[in-house]
Parts: sequence; structure tokens; C-alpha cells
Amino acid sequence: MMQSHLETTSPYVAPTHTSSRTAWGELWRGAWVIFHKHMLKFSTNSMEIGGTLGWPLLWVATFGLGMERVVQVETLGSHSYLAFITPGIIALTALSGAVNAGMTLLEEKIKGILKEYFVAPIPRLSILLASTGSGLVKTLIQSLIILLIAVLFGARLAGSPLDMGAALVYLLLYVMAFVGFSNGVAARSRSVGGYHMLLFVLNLPLLFLSNALYPLESMPLWMRALAFLNPTTYAVDGIRQSLFGIGSLSPWLNLAVLAAFAALCLRFGLTSFRRILEQG
Repeated sequence: MMQSHLETTSPYVAPTHTSSRTAWGELWRGAWVIFHKHMLKFSTNSMEIGGTLGWPLLWVATFGLGMERVVQVETLGSHSYLAFITPGIIALTALSGAVNAGMTLLEEKIKGILKEYFVAPIPRLSILLASTGSGLVKTLIQSLIILLIAVLFGARLAGSPLDMGAALVYLLLYVMAFVGFSNGVAARSRSVGGYHMLLFVLNLPLLFLSNALYPLESMPLWMRALAFLNPTTYAVDGIRQSLFGIGSLSPWLNLAVLAAFAALCLRFGLTSFRRILEQG
């Protein structure tokens, strides 16, 4: 009778809970292994490291300092053009980092490395997590370099530590969105040339049809309407408000748009990656 009662009342919750924790552990362990591989490759590539360090300096010097003598924007008030454009340079760097993250996935697909991952004892979702994580880390390194260079050249930060955290949230959502999008494009691309051509065509409107280089208030009406459809506008405005106190949109609007955009792009990346899995 006692045995019958145990058999009918035991719901086996503990084994299910344990297996769930094990699955999450395997997911993160697999992602860490691939992430470590990507970062090790990055740390031993002198050209990539040089680009990571030199690209921000070039942008701050040419656009931030060079254009500051040419551009006179009344809407900036007491703020310098260097402070205004720094978040735009960070956004551009984030786009480049996202493209490189997708490029890594595409190269591994073309070289057959993805198939090696598929037969390894790791969850396949960990491949996407690793790609997203390495893209985030590289972009954060470049963004910090840009910010330090801008401050050294006279840009004055106006945010509190809490504002710095808000800027980081805006940046992370923006990078996650475009890493997801780039991974999706990479999963569907058959060649490196096609991948770069598509993203290059998209990058220019994302930069120039936004508030990255000039204020929304100074744009023609048609251009401002397009800028409001551009997620870069909300990322730049959020980072700019948080770091330098310059902004024209609601912080909650910036956060909502970026969160929704990130969810859509990550969904696109996951759906595209599943197509690779189905094709074997």
C-alpha cells in the first residue's frame, strides 16, 4: 500500500529540474567554448587588433575634430560638435562590429566549420550565443576607446553613473539587434561578396538617414520622417542623452523601439540559422 502511494504521488519534479539546469549549463558551456575560440582568434590577429584600435581614432579625428571647425549647429547650444557626433561614431562602430560577427559565421559556414559544431556535443543554439557575445565584446572595446579619445580631445561627459548604465543598455540592444540581423543574412548568403554588398548598401542609409551626424531639427522634413523609421536614430539619441545630455526624444521611446527592434532581428537570425540546421 505504501509503495502504491509513492508511485502515484511522485511527480518526478527533481529529475526534470535537474535536466533543465543541465541543459542550460551545456548551452552556456558550449557558447563559452566557441566564444573563447573567436576571442582567441581576435587576440592573435594583429590586423584586426590594429583596426579595432585605429578605426575609432580615425573617425574621431576626421569627423569629430575635422568637421567641428566646419559645422556650426545652433541647436547644440554650449555643447561641442565632437560631443554631439561621438555617439554617432559609436553607432557606426557597432554596425561594423555586427557585420564582422556575421562574417565570422559566414566564413565558418563556407569552410565547413559549422558542420563540425553540429556533430560536437554542444547545443546548437550556443553557436549563435557565441557569435553574439564576441560581437558585443569587440564593440564594447571599440566604444570605450572612442569615448576615451573624445573625452581626451575635449568632449565633456554630463551623465551620472546611472546614465552611463543607460547608455550601455542602449548600445547593447543596438548591437544585439544588428548582430542578429547580420547572422541571419550570413545564414542565407552563399558568398562573402553578396553578404558584404547587401550590408554595405544598408549601412549607408542607416548612418546618413539618422541623427548620427546632424540634429533632427536641422533636417528637411522628408529626411526627418525617414530618420524616425531608422533604429539608429533611437540608439544615437539614447546614448547621446545619457552621456552628454543632448537629446530630442523620450528615453522610454528610445528604449522601447530598440528593444522591439532587437527582438525582431534576433528572431530573424534564429529563424535563418534553423534553415542551416534543416539543410544539414
